[in-house]
Amino acid sequence: MGSARLFRFSRFCVLLILSLGVASAGNFAFTGIFTQDDQHELFTFTAPSGSVTLRTYGYAGGTDALGNVIPAGGFDPVLTLFDSTGGLLPGTLVGPSNDNGAGLCGTGTATVGQDPATGNCFDSYMLLTGLLASDVYTLVLTQADNYANGPTYGDGFLEDGPNFSAVFGCGGTSFCDQSPAQRTGAWEVDITGVRTAADISAGAPEPSPIILLLTGCAGLLLLGRRRIRHLL
Repeated sequence: MGSARLFRFSRFCVLLILSLGVASAGNFAFTGIFTQDDQHELFTFTAPSGSVTLRTYGYAGGTDALGNVIPAGGFDPVLTLFDSTGGLLPGTLVGPSNDNGAGLCGTGTATVGQDPATGNCFDSYMLLTGLLASDVYTLVLTQADNYANGPTYGDGFLEDGPNFSAVFGCGGTSFCDQSPAQRTGAWEVDITGVRTAADISAGAPEPSPIILLLTGCAGLLLLGRRRIRHLL
């Protein structure tokens, strides 16, 4: 790459890096299936200065934040938010938690959908303001009634350990719903109004195009510095 092209690309990289500091919030949607009772699905996200919405669609179904149609039939989910330590250390504080969405089920004021089979509004919903844009938060998805014992992550969860299978006669350690309807292990979680989000239970996510571009920028900027030193 010639010196002029390298200079122009370097200037573009600098502008790109500066623009990321004021990037607008994004929407994220995750899906999966619990294969055992009382699993924990862990998500991390960074919050901008505005509001953040956390909600599920796995129970009653609906259209998620990315426009995907989610079928009804999943289990009754619980969302629990942990503080901004950036990881689930034993002393990590329990934040807000929600089992069933707020509002009157089946009316215009309900915050989550009504399941067509049971008539229940058991999806979870939280609207949060005042989160710090520079911090990392952890969200945990569990199966009702597996609530955080609190006040810290080290206190564990109420129903940890395969117990629904034994109590409700499903047998083995496979997923078992606590209701007579025997819902599936399917779940869906929306995290909207955040800068980044990842399902850390699913393993390391693939690098985004922006990360790959920034990596290329860093390499070319380093190459430019080496050329300048060589000329000197």
